[in-house]
Amino acid sequence: MVEELESVRSRITILEHLLICHFCKQDEFIPYCSFSNVEDPGIGVLSIGYSAVCVTCGCVTEFGDPSGPSEDGADYIWAFSQTVL
Repeated sequence: MVEELESVRSRITILEHLLICHFCKQDEFIPYCSFSNVEDPGIGVLSIGYSAVCVTCGCVTEFGDPSGPSEDGADYIWAFSQTVL
């Protein structure tokens, strides 16, 4: 599991589910991190999101990071796994 995705050609798994392109059904992406201002205008609170561009057709898939503490609070569960190709 990884804390943050690298912007390189890879396969991405979110909570052990492989990310598949909705358009061409391929599984190779280049992920990008995006930042947006939650409050406009506001105090500068940023929200972090992810976009993955399919290397076959160029379709973009957007997703968030579901990482967080386990239900009992004893462990932290990293949601992302990345296999660099």
